[in-house]
Amino acid sequence: MIIQKSPKWYSFTMRLELLMNETVTQKLKPSQQKPWLQFYSEEAKKSALPEKTIYSYMRENNEGFEQNTAINYFDNKISYGELIATADNCAASFAQLGIKKGDIVACCSATIPEMAMALYGLNKIGASMLALDPRRSVVEIKQFMISSGARVLMLLDIAFDHVSCMLEELECLETVVIISADNYMPFLTRTLKRIKMPAPQIPYSDSIIDWKRFLSLGKGKETETAAYGENDLAAITLTGGTTGAPKGVMISNDGFNAIAVDFRYCGVSYTRSHRFMDILPAFSSYGIVASLHMPFSLGLELIMIPKFDSDKVGHYIKKYKPSHTLLVPAHYEKLMHSKEMSKGFDLSFFRTAGSGGDTMNAGLESKLNNFLADHGCKYPLSQGYGMSEASSAVSCCCNGNFKSLSVGYPLLTTTIGIFKPGTTEELDYGEEGEICITGPTVMLGYFDNPKETEKVLIKHTDGRVWIHSGDLGSIDEDGYLFIKGRIKRMITRFDGHKIFPVQLEGIIGKHKDVLSCAVVGVKDNEHAQGMHALAVIQLKPGADSTAAREELYAMLDNDAEERARPQFMEFVAEMPHAGMGKIDYKKLADDFEKNQTA
Repeated sequence: MIIQKSPKWYSFTMRLELLMNETVTQKLKPSQQKPWLQFYSEEAKKSALPEKTIYSYMRENNEGFEQNTAINYFDNKISYGELIATADNCAASFAQLGIKKGDIVACCSATIPEMAMALYGLNKIGASMLALDPRRSVVEIKQFMISSGARVLMLLDIAFDHVSCMLEELECLETVVIISADNYMPFLTRTLKRIKMPAPQIPYSDSIIDWKRFLSLGKGKETETAAYGENDLAAITLTGGTTGAPKGVMISNDGFNAIAVDFRYCGVSYTRSHRFMDILPAFSSYGIVASLHMPFSLGLELIMIPKFDSDKVGHYIKKYKPSHTLLVPAHYEKLMHSKEMSKGFDLSFFRTAGSGGDTMNAGLESKLNNFLADHGCKYPLSQGYGMSEASSAVSCCCNGNFKSLSVGYPLLTTTIGIFKPGTTEELDYGEEGEICITGPTVMLGYFDNPKETEKVLIKHTDGRVWIHSGDLGSIDEDGYLFIKGRIKRMITRFDGHKIFPVQLEGIIGKHKDVLSCAVVGVKDNEHAQGMHALAVIQLKPGADSTAAREELYAMLDNDAEERARPQFMEFVAEMPHAGMGKIDYKKLADDFEKNQTA
């Protein structure tokens, strides 16, 4: 396994040093000048990244508050004291199974209390978690199990039948710990769940044990807390694999803790009475870092929802009234049209209605912000941007510091620059290029994949390692980041003209009857090379598609350059979604081309 050296977090005094070292005649680039520092307090600028493991950082931040609720799981409230005590128990149990510093334990599970407890237990003894999506193919799960050398697998009970065929083929595997979504449910909820969703018959043995037996292994035993080490691995999450085979993203203790520091000092007033609704799967970087470790490190009450039904988003919001949450744009669309919101339900409890994971067009942004304002929200959507390779978030809008269509300004520990694609040449304010990121949240590398690591992590002339994101964007004079689109989503016509889907989606999204839209590239069968633009649109229920088509073409004729206008326009009953609620652009293009062929 090759680990990419993580860059140190440059203190904010570095900005002054750079200013002093530059000649008067040389204009600083955005990544050097850091205009976004204007949004941070003096306390934030003087803060330092803790040199601690994630276990120690979470524990120390909750000392004296052990009675506070850490996890609200189907209304069963687990205190910080219980969370930490069970993590300690897990550490001792893993040690009894022979797990030691530097080892990797696989966890194939949804977001349930056991996963959080095991994460901190492993980190306490210096081991790390390989977080696997139980819905992945057996081939992919097996591949990462073998490459990681994991001797212990924590497995969600309902996924047992899915992966049982491979267990005997894993030569390194010694113990399977079966965990369940119902272990920490209240009695009545647990009983109903077992009736409606009974777990498969599992052949328990000395090597296949349940959660209770696992905890009994370490009960009453003490383990030492591993010392912090720069670039120590805390967890591995998998990329979506939408452009090829999935890759394992190695996240360090610094990566986890930097995100917690970023949100502690972002300007939002977090208090221990606040609730954070967690709907993102913990096997993703966003889930395990920004939706587990971050709220735990801030002492928030985490509303843990293991299986999120986007059709019930209104129900969840109304029931739990979270102060903070992180959703994708498609979830807010569902919320806006939910029955719970139809009678003017008050949303003033929202401190941060976080939005990320997918692009937002101007029409949808305006509709959602008007909706939030009409329902009592003090601030507009807290739009953000990030990627798994940067431990989740890298920018966001906070406390009303907002510009339309911007994904905010860089977070405290993050530096962002815009570079000429394929180079290390930084561009100036307002110029469009590839978004690159550096700071302590940068991944250690792709697990067991140095070739792919070298394509994404590049050392620049400043000596720092930068993530080359593959996204196009620009930074304005105030430090706000604007996304142009994915380099891979960019559509190139037969004549070489470039079409950026986000621009067209912004025009289409302004139509009063458009609920959701996406522009994708499809094959140009009339020429030897190049692609056409296809606009796929979901209308509001009851809307007239014939009238909408005519009106949309008129809008595009007026607002889009001729060569960029979509060649095709299709209406769908519902947009397909993949991963964490993102629109499945590949499926839209594939379905269209299959229909064309037919």
